[in-house]
Amino acid sequence: MQLISAGIQPSRLKTVGTLVIRVREAGSGRLIKTLAKRNTITYNAGDIVRAMLAQRATDPAAGNYALGSMRFGTSATAPTRYDTDLLAEVGSTRQRLIDAKKVDGVTGELTLQATLGTSEGNGNTLQEAALFTLGAANWDDPVGGTLLMFSRQVHAAVAKTVAITLDYNWTLQFTT
Repeated sequence: MQLISAGIQPSRLKTVGTLVIRVREAGSGRLIKTLAKRNTITYNAGDIVRAMLAQRATDPAAGNYALGSMRFGTSATAPTRYDTDLLAEVGSTRQRLIDAKKVDGVTGELTLQATLGTSEGNGNTLQEAALFTLGAANWDDPVGGTLLMFSRQVHAAVAKTVAITLDYNWTLQFTT
């Protein structure tokens, strides 16, 4: 820490996430309500960024750490930085984050998008969402290995039925 003792402050990269959920009427697309919350970035996120930057011969390929899916569940338990998975995932709601669903914003900002249509997640009261890496095998695999949770958030309960669709927009900002 010679820089600090010399009076030079090193910059620190901060990651901030915001999750916005738009509940829409099926068919018409009319907006029923909007929910917005800052999310919790897990300790896994730091390891993911480190592995992507280091790319040592012993590290998995960088592509394994790309954000590959958004997943949803029914737990209302508050997120912590120690979380490694959703607490009550609804497996049928997993959404792959294809390139078209990854939108660059202003400098240092990325928005990830997923939509639960009229046939997905029905009969569940959704209250949690999380971002996961692509992993080395299938994006839809269970958590483990290089398929890691990057961030998690809980939100107000939404009873999912065929009458609504849910648009999730998760913005990550990397600032100093």
